[in-house]
Amino acid sequence: MMREHKQWSGEYLSWLTRYGVYVVLLLLVIVFSLGNRRFFTVENLLLILQQASPLGIAVVGTVFVLLVVGIDISVGRSMFFVSTLAGCLVNTTGIIPETFFADMRGPALVLVMVLLLGGIVGWINGFLVTRFRILPFIVTLATGSILRGVGLKISGSASIGVAVLGRLSNGQVGSIPNVLIIFGLVLVVFDYVLRHTVYGRHLMAIGNSARNAERAGIKVNRNTVIAYVICGALGAFGGILSAGQIGSVSAGFGEGNEFIVISAAVLGGTSLFGGKGSILPGAVTGIILVTTIMNGLAMMNASPFIYTIVRGLIIFFAIALDSIGHKGELR
Repeated sequence: MMREHKQWSGEYLSWLTRYGVYVVLLLLVIVFSLGNRRFFTVENLLLILQQASPLGIAVVGTVFVLLVVGIDISVGRSMFFVSTLAGCLVNTTGIIPETFFADMRGPALVLVMVLLLGGIVGWINGFLVTRFRILPFIVTLATGSILRGVGLKISGSASIGVAVLGRLSNGQVGSIPNVLIIFGLVLVVFDYVLRHTVYGRHLMAIGNSARNAERAGIKVNRNTVIAYVICGALGAFGGILSAGQIGSVSAGFGEGNEFIVISAAVLGGTSLFGGKGSILPGAVTGIILVTTIMNGLAMMNASPFIYTIVRGLIIFFAIALDSIGHKGELR
């Protein structure tokens, strides 16, 4: 009897960790639809996808780091740093002709710069973690603080306009937003990398046991650094797209995004304990769930203070779900 009860509990936990997030998403859609008739419309559902896309790109990068039992809490502050630099560049006059940004060459140059900067930040994080064996939490907390300080120094804590980048974020191909197309391409490319390349299999092996992976001839440090580079580059990419949607970079831009990104990745099935995760449908489901909650609260005119509480509950739910699933796997 006891054995049957344990078996039933194990199956229930397995079902909960695998499908619980989808059940929660469905219930939220029903609740918000009853609360506001405009919630479940094509326009609002498309808006949710458009809002989810920039942070969704950052979630994809975060999946790679979590797979190797790492973490990057500098993502939000890196978004602020690179977007501030991009804003200063596109607003520079006298050095770079204003006409240069009248076509797509200017924004394309800024985008390349952002990806390089984000990749460099990721490389620094990965290098410090692998070379000096410092806890990823401590490393990325320190680098994030430095990046935010430098960004505030550059901007003087003033809001910087980046409306010129809005053509990339807010433009459309037919009726489909550019940012949604970009998000889709990122999903397809990196899902392929994770599922069908040697590098993706090596990441899974490292997450399950770095020692065994190293014994098998896998270059653990190199692959880990590459994971941080991918995370940094995609986080910066998502940041610049988000800034383009808003049209400006304020002193509070990106603050707290790292927790949204990490919780979305975990809600999507990526484990904080490493070696387990997916981009499709995992990362997509996680960020859509988080964005749906924020969108629904806004449509129901919820108090601004509720958002902080809900954000904390999302993080708690994600960690609890991952911990339950991990304990079930150990059993």
